[in-house]
Amino acid sequence: MAINEKALQLFEDNNYTEALELLEQAVIEERTVQSLNNLAWMYLYEEEDAHRAKPLLEEVVALNPQSYFPYNMLGEIALQEKDWEGARDILKRSIAIQPSPEAIHNLAVADYHTGRFRQAAEGFHSIAKDSDCISWYEVIARIQNEETADAKLILDRWNSESDHYLGALEAADAYVELGCFQEAREMYEKEWADYFISPYVISRYAYVLFHLQELQVCRQVIDQGIAGKLNELEEERQELCDESWSETDKAERIEELKEELSGLQQLFSKLQSGFRPAFEFELHHEGGCYLFGCKLHGHPEYV
Repeated sequence: MAINEKALQLFEDNNYTEALELLEQAVIEERTVQSLNNLAWMYLYEEEDAHRAKPLLEEVVALNPQSYFPYNMLGEIALQEKDWEGARDILKRSIAIQPSPEAIHNLAVADYHTGRFRQAAEGFHSIAKDSDCISWYEVIARIQNEETADAKLILDRWNSESDHYLGALEAADAYVELGCFQEAREMYEKEWADYFISPYVISRYAYVLFHLQELQVCRQVIDQGIAGKLNELEEERQELCDESWSETDKAERIEELKEELSGLQQLFSKLQSGFRPAFEFELHHEGGCYLFGCKLHGHPEYV
């Protein structure tokens, strides 16, 4: 059995250390597209060490491989490094070889961060599923590009029956950005009692209620958040410390909770003074299995 095949079989059998040692041995024996790529994959995804993976992948790309695998990984590392233009360049090379959903997604992320909101929206649109996270990314990109009608059309069709449904709170947040407060309120109400509600979500919902002149409900939502935060504080004070949760960890968490409590206690008066809670949004990149010879995903070995 060849080294690569044996290593991937060990990896599939959860013998990770032995698998990694074999892949490192394969690179020592011969620095090929396959050996370098597969070791880089292990470093990037299993070791979470992009610094070790990156030079291996740069060596692979210098060999002009006819596979998108190393390009996708290099593009992902560039996104982690916030090298948006570098990510765009390498991901375009990947797509030119073979379009993959991961490369299209990550190129859209890079486009968004470089202010190419229309390209980002179109990229997300091409791979989005009904009311999923990527569809939500498209909404935000279209809002940034001032395509508000298109963004609202997607939100108005937000489908809770979809197998890929992201949720109502995210749709509500996007409606707030569009200034559609009644629609935002309806979305917030759908899931308000079902999930842990963060101070951020409370502040955004309270902002919506304040602008709808629902002042009593606004105060109730804030008071609910304050009561919950007081309860969290008391539970944290009583939490016992151990080897995984030190006194320092506990003290830092208590200070964090106190800050969140203070923010909620001041929220209504700040809304009266014209406060608008800032929109918090983070794009996440996509990874995948880029192992040559992976039987689980039907990847052939690199020839």
